[in-house]
Amino acid sequence: MQGEGPLLTIAQISVALAGFASVVIALRGSGPQSWTPQDRFGLANVLAASVGTLLGSLMPFPLAYFGWSNEIVWGVTNATFGAIVLSAVSFLAISVKTGRTPPRTPLVFWSFVGSGCLIAAMLLLSAFDLWFPRGPAILLVGLIWTLLAAFAQLATFLLVTLASDS
Repeated sequence: MQGEGPLLTIAQISVALAGFASVVIALRGSGPQSWTPQDRFGLANVLAASVGTLLGSLMPFPLAYFGWSNEIVWGVTNATFGAIVLSAVSFLAISVKTGRTPPRTPLVFWSFVGSGCLIAAMLLLSAFDLWFPRGPAILLVGLIWTLLAAFAQLATFLLVTLASDS
């Protein structure tokens, strides 16, 4: 299987991000009941993106271990991760559109939703070797996008927390 080095690095970063988000939650000092719906929604997004990135980066390993060909490993991995990304951005968009939780920064939020749809389409197309080659390259793009979305959400949370404390 090709591309295992970057996948393992991304898995480590996603675990570190989830751990850092957990430390931020613990050190915040106030209980979750005092958090705004945006705080809870944002931190849930960070943790979900971290776990999703971890699963997406480790998914090819058991498939390769079972002796599946590279073509099948990358096809299944890209299709599965593409479906996960599409489901996640659809859920986020529906949650905001129904008024459950308004985004703190609408421009950033909608740019991540739009780019997520594009990334999901690229992953799904690459799973079938259409327009994008089947392999780890598009998966790496998707995983890095997911980490960037999680980091942006966590940075927003930290900036709002720091601004409200001062």
